[in-house]
Parts: sequence; C-alpha cells; structure tokens
Amino acid sequence: MKIDRLLGIINLLVNNERITVGKLAETLEVSKRTIYRDINTLTAAGFPVISYSGYNGGIGVIDGFKFDKRLLSREDWEQIIVGLNAISTFAPDKNIGSLINKIAPPDIESINEHSDIIIDMTQWFDDDTQKMINDIRQAIKTHLCINIKYHTAGAMSEREVEPYKLIFKESNWYLYAYCRLKNNFRLFKINRIGHYTLTEIFEPKREIPVPNMKFQQFLPQDKKVVEQHVRLEFDLANKEFLIDKLGALNIREENGIGIIEYYTCSLENTANLVISLQDKVKVVSPQPLYDRVVSIIDNMKKVYEG
Repeated sequence: MKIDRLLGIINLLVNNERITVGKLAETLEVSKRTIYRDINTLTAAGFPVISYSGYNGGIGVIDGFKFDKRLLSREDWEQIIVGLNAISTFAPDKNIGSLINKIAPPDIESINEHSDIIIDMTQWFDDDTQKMINDIRQAIKTHLCINIKYHTAGAMSEREVEPYKLIFKESNWYLYAYCRLKNNFRLFKINRIGHYTLTEIFEPKREIPVPNMKFQQFLPQDKKVVEQHVRLEFDLANKEFLIDKLGALNIREENGIGIIEYYTCSLENTANLVISLQDKVKVVSPQPLYDRVVSIIDNMKKVYEG
C-alpha cells in the first residue's frame, strides 16, 4: 500500500542523517522510480525533503525538522507495535511483519523486549475459528459474499451476506455484514456460524452505518433493558477457581463467606454463567435467577437420567 510506503520513507528519513534512493528502494522493496515518485508526493504535501549531492549524498530532511529526531516517541512506538503484534496473533500476515520492519525505529528489538504488554488473541486450543477469521478477512478485502449457516435460539438459517468488518468484543468475534435475507446490516457472532462458503463478488455499498455494539441491540425490540442486582455466594475453598474465571476485582469476603455482586441486563446469560461455574457458587438473589438456574439443573438431570 502506498500509505505504508510513505510512512516507511518518512520514518527512514527522520531516523537517518541522509539515505540514498537505492537504499530506500531496497528497504521498501520497490523500484527507484517508485521512490522518486513518493518523494515528489511528500514534497508536494509540504514534507521538508532535501537532496544532498556528492560522494556522501542522498536524501534527508532539513536540520530544523530533525531537531526532534523522531515523529513518534518510544512510548508511541511501543503502543503501535503492541497493536500490530496483537493483530498478527489472530491474522497471520507477512505484510504485518514487513510493515513493522519498514517503519519501526532501529531499536525495535529493545522495544519488544521491554514492552509491559503482550496481547495474544489466539485460543488455547486449536480449532477452525482461526481459518474462518482469515477467510472472512480475505472476503472483506476482495468483496466476496459469504453463504453462512447461522444458528440462533432454537433455529438455523441459511443466509447470503456481504461482509464489511470483523469486530472483537468481550472475548468474542463478530462479523458485521449486510444480510440479503433481512435487507439490512447485521452482526453475526462467529461462534454461531456452523458452515460458510465464499461465493460471488458484490459491489460495496457507499454508506456503511457504524456497528451498534451495545447490549440492547441483541434483545427483542419489545423488551426493555432492566438492570438487576445479582448476588452469588461461594465457599472460600473455591476462591482461586472463581478468581481465574471471573477476576479478583469481582470477588470479596464477608463473615467467612465469599461474595460476588454485580448488575446484569440479562438473567439468561447470568444463569448460563452460573451453570458454567459448576457447583462452586450459589445464587442468593434475585429470585428469578435462582429459579432459572434450578430449572436448567433439573433439565440437565433429566438428560442424564434418560
């Protein structure tokens, strides 16, 4: 991409006293002619490029501009590199590594080693989600429709969608796409896609609404969002297990009993969470949540008792 190359040229210029066109071309893996065109673009945009003639000649920027040495601070670079490395964990792409090498400062290895943040979005266990993410990204780039078999509450539907964005929120991946069945933009949870096929090329729409990532949009339109206070209790012997699942900030002790308290907009989701915590917690309130958990347990017993 041209913008990547221009950023790479700018970074190389501000981090070197002067550099030859040949060296720029070699580093960025393009022709000298392309570098000359890019230099003209930067000059036209007001970037203070200066040419040096002679044996030690080359291209640089005027001294006054180089007073700060870098466009970005070490902290800025750390944040950029952490972000790019995070992207590379779920979307392996040689272009990301190439981009880092092109634009990063000379002490890139030191920045990686001393960064206090590592983000890895891959799962502990190998599955097909990684491949699906990569295939969807390719479909977005090449404007290919995707035929999906999508599971919703108690049903499965087949849909043809035009993909636009992948969204990562609260440990889950979502596909933001135009659904030809509903004739509108929709969010599809990746885990609910049972099968998919890349199909025909589509013409991208000119206006794409901003995805609504608020919880309310996942509820039926006739339901109001009401926050309810949840209180769970647990034996302190299970504290480490629950810290690992829920986080230490959500857990406290009171008179020798473990307490978990928070507000929720979905008792159904909370009931599923309680079930996932096995016999390590007990619902104290609200009563509808208690009743729902008991109902799920009764249904599970029927399944196992035959």
